[in-house]
Amino acid sequence: MELMDGVTIVLAAMGLGELCLGFHVLATGRVPGGRVKDPEQIRKSGVFCILVSGFFLLQAVGYAGVRFDLFPWAVQAVSTLLSFVLGVVAVTRYRPQFVLTGWRRRAEQDHDQPGGSGGPEVTKRPGA
Repeated sequence: MELMDGVTIVLAAMGLGELCLGFHVLATGRVPGGRVKDPEQIRKSGVFCILVSGFFLLQAVGYAGVRFDLFPWAVQAVSTLLSFVLGVVAVTRYRPQFVLTGWRRRAEQDHDQPGGSGGPEVTKRPGA
């Protein structure tokens, strides 16, 4: 077994996991962790997971098609291109907005407070 065979197996496993997560989110209407209450954000999160799983699974199928010569080169090319289209659509259109880094979250809280500058605080060095 080559390294790329292992990578393909990991991609397929990640794709199946994301697919299950996406269907779970859409079916139950809840995001794991329970921090999201807005139905629109929950729907976006579920669709995002399903599209990302499509990216992973189509990448795995495309590589398996090349490795084992399962189908013609045109099908392999279309599956690879379609996987990138799904990935781009997932990131640009359906990326959940509730995923914030700690720095961005603190900056937004600072901006919302009265007298907040909206940006990181700048301090002067002593003696400057």
